This record gives sequence, structure tokens and C-alpha cells, in this order.
Amino acid sequence: MTQEQLADVANIHIGTLRKIERGARGAGDNVIAAIATALGIDPSHLVADRAEAGTPIRRALPAISAAIAAYDLPEDGPVRPISDLTEAVGAVQRWRLASQYGQITCLVPGLLTELFRAMATSPGKNPNTPALVVSACRSADAVAYKFGAHDLSARLIDVMRWAAGYTSDDLLDAAIAYVRTETFFAAQAHVAGMRALETALGAV
Repeated sequence: MTQEQLADVANIHIGTLRKIERGARGAGDNVIAAIATALGIDPSHLVADRAEAGTPIRRALPAISAAIAAYDLPEDGPVRPISDLTEAVGAVQRWRLASQYGQITCLVPGLLTELFRAMATSPGKNPNTPALVVSACRSADAVAYKFGAHDLSARLIDVMRWAAGYTSDDLLDAAIAYVRTETFFAAQAHVAGMRALETALGAV
């Protein structure tokens, strides 16, 4: 990708990009995020000090925590059509696979709240809603675990298990069991983690 192409995709002025590359000027969080999105990478890869790059993400973790605090008692509010929610969850899932944690933290707290409203409104009406909750929580969990918020990670996994209880999808249960093993690894409880995996595999 040339400088011109990158500037165009990132929607920043070519002169600004050239100055940043020469070290003639710094780049704020918004510019770094725009360049990272254009390149399909996490913003932390563009910052020499990874700890500094992770700070905005760590500051966003309480918003995820607040979103899941009342997962089964969400406040009233708007809920988009299931097709729109599916599209939003798909975007968050792509960001998870691309390790774009900053992008996830911007969208996932509000998305989770909206999905919990959808579950409360009609948990059995649309069978896709619980799976969307699981997928969104898994993306949020990727951020929490990556940045050392293991207690938040464990809570997100509990919410995934709660949502999966509204389905009879054994593969979904197995996927959650796989994600749950990270809590065992974080606690150095490897034997219990292997037992949990074997139990999940036996159920499929």
C-alpha cells in the first residue's frame, strides 16, 4: 500500500501521513485508530510503547463490566432489528479475529446492552439472539483476557453460559467450554481445564 493509498483509505491528508512517518509530528488516538483500521491491525502495533497503547482499552473495560452487570435485568431502551444486530455482532467478531481490541471496546458495551434487551423482550422468540449474545460476549472476553482482566473474563463466560441455556446447541456449549478453559489457565488449574474440555467434547 502506497502512502497515497493509505491516506485515502484512512481518510487523512497525505501531508499529515508523511509527517507522521518522518517523525515530524505525532499522531493522536483518532489518527492512529484510523491508520490501524485501514491496515487491518490493532492500534497497539503502531505505537512503540505497547503499555501506553493499551491504556485507552483498559479504561474502557469498566464499560463492559457495567454492561453485563444487569444482563438479566436490562433497562428499557431501543432494540434494533435482528438483522442489524447480526451485522453489528459480525463486525465485532471480525475485529476479534483481527485482534482489533480498540475497535471492540468502542462498540461492544452498547451492543451487549441492546442484546440483553432483545433477550429480555423475547428470549425464545428469535433463536438467533442467544447466539448473538454469546458471540458478542466472546469478543468482549478476548479484550478482557488479553488485558489481564481475568475476573471480567470469567463473568463474561458466565453470561455466555446463561445465554446458551436458551438454546439446545451442543456446539455452542462446546465452544463456550473451550473459551472457559482460559479461566483455568489464568488460575494455573490445568488439570481442571483439561477435565472441562473433555467433558465438553463428550457432550458433542
